[in-house]
Amino acid sequence: MKNYSIKAPFPYFGNKGRFYKEIREIFVNNYRDNFVDIFAGAMEIPLSLKNEFENLKVTANVKDEKIESLLKIDSLVLHQKCLQYLNYDKSISSSNLYNNDKNKFKEYDKKFKEIFFEICPCCGLKIKNSKESKNKYFDDIEKKALILLFGFGGSNESLRSSFYSIDKHKKLKDYTEAIKTIEVTTEMFDENNIYNNTFIFLDPPYIQKTVKKDKKFIGYNYVTNKGLDWSVDDDIRIIQFIKNNLNRNNAFLVFGSIGNNLSELLKESFKCEFIEKEYNHSTFGKSTVRSEYFCLIKE
Repeated sequence: MKNYSIKAPFPYFGNKGRFYKEIREIFVNNYRDNFVDIFAGAMEIPLSLKNEFENLKVTANVKDEKIESLLKIDSLVLHQKCLQYLNYDKSISSSNLYNNDKNKFKEYDKKFKEIFFEICPCCGLKIKNSKESKNKYFDDIEKKALILLFGFGGSNESLRSSFYSIDKHKKLKDYTEAIKTIEVTTEMFDENNIYNNTFIFLDPPYIQKTVKKDKKFIGYNYVTNKGLDWSVDDDIRIIQFIKNNLNRNNAFLVFGSIGNNLSELLKESFKCEFIEKEYNHSTFGKSTVRSEYFCLIKE
């Protein structure tokens, strides 16, 4: 079977591309003419579905400042511009360089950091209380996109070891071309939006259960690292959104962690089918088994 999966050329927290096979199967069994991913993130699911189902109308809604910045520019041109700025030797993959010549890699890392702030020329660390970098080679939009394309974990100003290879460049090219085939919106979630004859994929931000504020759980930042929080009230808005879009020939697939607040609300509000999935999650060399659910609601 041909592999239609489109992979993002950068790491992205909460990316659901690893579940494409499962999501695809559910979609095929509940096919609609339209597919909407309300919280699309790195967009691997909508891009992969469009790649496989050419006539499917696909919309991905993204609310993430780094990806939104990437959408505003030519990512291939920016990628090349940064490699030129670093004066990087493209005959060597950055992973090989990192493993075989860490001192040279550190030189590139220092120069990359200088895009964003002043650094100590000796240790390469950010100078305490330093002002914004005087480096004007990149504008603010490009800087946000560079963190995604080159930064460690796709989220900070240190170079990640795998920032360049021929395969990585091809992946970026394929990803950029795939985005052109779908509609991308950048709207805040609105429970009053109405859809018809649509398969609606919902993977909202999760609520952190460790901190309370004004009797509400504090959720992961929604827009930026300093953005809005996702709370129990927002989970209730998800329920209302589904209710608003019933009886319109829609199908809903909600993704989340086993036992989270939203899963309980779904069970209370709808007749739905829960499908549980375990997977291995690795962070800094430590592997853990996590459990997620797919909740299917259809008319």
